[in-house]
Amino acid sequence: MARLIDLTAPLGHPDLCLVPTFPPVEFWRFHEHPTHGRQNSAVRMAIHQGTHLDSPNHFYADGPTIDEMPLETFCGRAVKIDVRATTKPQSPITKEHILNSSGFEPQRLKGAIAVSWSGWSRQALFTPDYFPRNPYLDKEACEFLCACGMKALCMDHPIDPGMRPGGTAQKGDSPGHRTVLGRGIPLIEHVINLDAFPETEFEMFAFPMKLYRVEGAPARVVARVD
Repeated sequence: MARLIDLTAPLGHPDLCLVPTFPPVEFWRFHEHPTHGRQNSAVRMAIHQGTHLDSPNHFYADGPTIDEMPLETFCGRAVKIDVRATTKPQSPITKEHILNSSGFEPQRLKGAIAVSWSGWSRQALFTPDYFPRNPYLDKEACEFLCACGMKALCMDHPIDPGMRPGGTAQKGDSPGHRTVLGRGIPLIEHVINLDAFPETEFEMFAFPMKLYRVEGAPARVVARVD
């Protein structure tokens, strides 16, 4: 029987590490059970907090927005790339690390969702260290994964070097984002629970909210394993 495994970090969790330079996630209730006999809530947030997807429009003005991308892009066969043994805080994940990862076969990535499995979200997503000290994919590694024919890139870590409070967005920064999104490949960022199942190949569903003409969206990311 198939199992469903939630790979999504809970938005609003008090310990979830948020992108330092982005607006925080804020919930409030405008109807409450004692007064109104129901509960209705509102949220204000940057859509790139927590587990979410990026479309090419995130870094390219002429790239498709999240609602313009075909649903087939966000689901299907997924392949873990286990780089836990070589991943270090504040250090790049390189093409060599990928090639030397256990069981790696580049041909398996063609038409699949590549999943960079560093162990970093398990270690740090619910601590203040997640963004300032994160490992990241270097540009050559990103180019290599794109050349393998993946249709989406999923990660349990940020794709680019760590962000710190007070940092500013600048043209030409974020080489990982620019490399992958520039090839029309979406990103599925900050997943959890990749260690909850032993399979290296599985089925993934990562459907984003259908936000009109926006560059990304929160998503509920799920693995299905037999």
